[in-house]
Amino acid sequence: MGLFARGDEHIISKQTESTIVANGAKLEGVFELSTYLYVDGIVFGKVYSTSTIVIGKRGFIKGEVEAPKMIVNGKFEGKAMCDSMEILEGGALFGIVYSNELMIEPRAHFEGESHKKDALEQRLITVEETDEESKE
Repeated sequence: MGLFARGDEHIISKQTESTIVANGAKLEGVFELSTYLYVDGIVFGKVYSTSTIVIGKRGFIKGEVEAPKMIVNGKFEGKAMCDSMEILEGGALFGIVYSNELMIEPRAHFEGESHKKDALEQRLITVEETDEESKE
């Protein structure tokens, strides 16, 4: 069962499958998930998810993240590609964000770059088409 944390509130998600990295846990590597991910521990590496990623108040992710939605209540350092990104009060993000929606609450911290995800995807498609044309 997933827990969405906003401040000290906990809301149970409708999704039944979840992955939780508890406070005190430290993971390193490449992770591919189709479940909701809640991090209150430490994760270093690459995280690819087809569901929501939430970094709890005590959580920390350093690396690269790709997910439809990401909520930062703890700390994130690195590069994130999401359709929707929320940095909650007390949360901190240091790095580069590619997202179609970026919401930063008062007293949240954002230091880095923000780019529209649709623009990035369009550039990648154009580069791929140019590469294919040059091969012919």
